[in-house]
Amino acid sequence: MKDYQDFSGVILAGGQSRRMGFPKELLEYKDRRVIDIILDIFHLLFEEILIVTDDRNHLPEFKKVNVIEDLIHGRGPLGGIYTALKSTSKNKAFFVACDMPLLRPDLIEKLLKTSTEYFDCIVPYTPRGVEPLHAIYSNRTLPIIEDLLGRGDFSVRQLLEKCKCKFIKVDKSESLSFFNVNTPGDLERLNQDG
Repeated sequence: MKDYQDFSGVILAGGQSRRMGFPKELLEYKDRRVIDIILDIFHLLFEEILIVTDDRNHLPEFKKVNVIEDLIHGRGPLGGIYTALKSTSKNKAFFVACDMPLLRPDLIEKLLKTSTEYFDCIVPYTPRGVEPLHAIYSNRTLPIIEDLLGRGDFSVRQLLEKCKCKFIKVDKSESLSFFNVNTPGDLERLNQDG
C-alpha cells in the first residue's frame, strides 16, 4: 500500500465507555486488542500515528505511536479531533474511533485519494447517515472547533455543518468498516459473527 505522507493517522481512544463497563481501548476481537488491529492498518498507511486519550494510563506503550492526552478534558470526540490537529505535524489527519475492529484499508485509501486542499473534511456516508468518526479533517477546521468548544458545543455534526465538507457515498460492502462496539452485546455479536 501507498504511504500517505501528507496525513497522520489518529485513533480516538477517549470516552466514558459507560455502556461497555470498561475502557474501550481494551476491547478485544479474535484474541487481539482492537486498537492493535487498527494500528496494523495504520502502520501500512501513515508515517505519523497518534492515539488521543483522556487517560494514558489505560494504554500500554506502543512503538512508533504518539499517545497524547486530551488538551481539554471532557469534550468528547470533538475535543479529541482538536487535540490531534493541534499535535500533529501534518496538515490533515484520518480519524477513527478505537472501537471499530472491521476497518477496511481500501476504504481508508479511497478517502485519502479523494482529499484535496479545497475541502476541510472528507466524510463517508451510508443510508444510515454520515460517519464523522471515520473521516479526514484538515487543520483548517481548528478555528471552527475552537469556536464550538468555546461555546460549549461539542457536536462533531455541528463542525461538519460549518466546514467545507466532501461527503463520499460508500457501498453496502464497505459499510461494515463503520461497525463500532458500544455494549457487551455488540462485542458478543461481533465475536459470534466473525
